Amino acid sequence: MLKLEAELPKRARLSFWPFLDLCVIGMFFVLFSSKFVMAPGLTLALPKVESSQVAIAPIYEIVTVTEVKGEEMIFFQDSVLNLDSLEKLLVKRGGAPEGATLLVKADIAVSMKTLSSLSQLAIDAGYLKVQLATDDRRPGEGAFAN
Repeated sequence: MLKLEAELPKRARLSFWPFLDLCVIGMFFVLFSSKFVMAPGLTLALPKVESSQVAIAPIYEIVTVTEVKGEEMIFFQDSVLNLDSLEKLLVKRGGAPEGATLLVKADIAVSMKTLSSLSQLAIDAGYLKVQLATDDRRPGEGAFAN
């Protein structure tokens, strides 16, 4: 008589297409917001090493690079230097000793620009090899921490 069954809400059906659209949108968001699509940076051609030990060189000279209060400092032969003064020192002393390898000890806060500039200075000065040793020093730790 009143036909109230027609007034009841109809049961909703879930369609497959909106779910597929959301999955595709999510996939594009993950792909284009991550760094594995195009990661900017410096490509290094590292040598293959058969053991984890450092090869023995006739002469090692050590440069330590660290960051103290936002400023990068280079320690070489009991001196505190920057890149320009290190370059002048290497030119003044006549380059690297024959067969020498430069070992660069750097902490995690040192920029890649400084390390690549330092490597180029060493190659220009006549070092046969440049080896890099890093330290995972956390902020607030180290020799100059309070």
